Amino acid sequence: MTNRKWWRVAVAALVFSLAFATLVWAFAEEPLHFRDPYTGETGDQWEEISTLHDDLTYALALAAGFSISDSITLQVWSQLVDSEQIGPGDAISYTNCTGGAFYPTPDPADPQVCGQSYSLVAWPRWDDMQDRDHCVTSRFGPYSPFFHFPHQNAQEIGALHDWGWGTVNRLVGYEAYAWGGPTVFSSQCRYTRTAVITTAIQPGSLEAFATYIHSLGDSYSHRECIKATDKLGLPWGTHTLAGVPACNYNPANPSPDDVHGREFYTYTDALRTDEAVQHIYGELVARSIEREGQYFPLGLDTPISGTMTLSDTLYLFVHGWDFDHPAERRALADQISAAVLSKRKPNRRIFIPVVLK
Repeated sequence: MTNRKWWRVAVAALVFSLAFATLVWAFAEEPLHFRDPYTGETGDQWEEISTLHDDLTYALALAAGFSISDSITLQVWSQLVDSEQIGPGDAISYTNCTGGAFYPTPDPADPQVCGQSYSLVAWPRWDDMQDRDHCVTSRFGPYSPFFHFPHQNAQEIGALHDWGWGTVNRLVGYEAYAWGGPTVFSSQCRYTRTAVITTAIQPGSLEAFATYIHSLGDSYSHRECIKATDKLGLPWGTHTLAGVPACNYNPANPSPDDVHGREFYTYTDALRTDEAVQHIYGELVARSIEREGQYFPLGLDTPISGTMTLSDTLYLFVHGWDFDHPAERRALADQISAAVLSKRKPNRRIFIPVVLK
């Protein structure tokens, strides 16, 4: 970012914070805990979240014209794609692990799989899942690369789009398995197969749509990693510490300058976050207009505070702070939400009755 551009962002941040001084308030999980949208409860007992998948999704949904309750549904179910289950401590307040199921694991000794047995299983990482029997969107399960590393093509993000919109009744994805090494990259055998994904999430529902827009965001977040693994001939994208710069990431030790940390602040990689936010908002607006929206969507050029437009505030959300400052992003998302609620106008749909002769 040029010095002039950064100065504009810094001034915008100051103006925006002063304007709302009276208010009290994949994209990797950041050092910020989930805040229950109904009760406002938060704390160390709650899971860490992504401010983009969680807080910003709510603000974008409001701006797109959804009701508060529908915006909360989109927010929570977007975050659940990562979290699987959300609650304080061992309690479960929200989960998408209902009605999900997995097919029997293929036998690597089968000639059509690997043709050999292996003692090491690299993928899936069943023991890291919240519920290994039902959490189909888990980042550690066999469907992980489909939901979290989707190619921007018809077979992957296109399939999620059609299911999220309800134009198809089945979600067709693929399973991923790896044996013969401690990691996917070091495995001697990697195997995928097409599968109809079993889930209780209804096609076309807001919950399905939220799942789709989460994966849509991840398709931008992991885009360079996916390109790198495709170039290496690997069947799916995954994080690694094996010397592939676009994929090198350790979720147990995140930092502001790793592949996900660079998706915020002044790094060039943050430009793909801008793309993701704009695409997600476009999908939310389209869905709002066609289905559940109760208010007119706000254009990106809509003033939010003084001369700051919605576009300006979204730019500030991405570029204003580094990865280690998620509380500031949450505060900004809260401010955007409050401004949207004060500005939007009801969309009084006109239904013309059909006269039967």
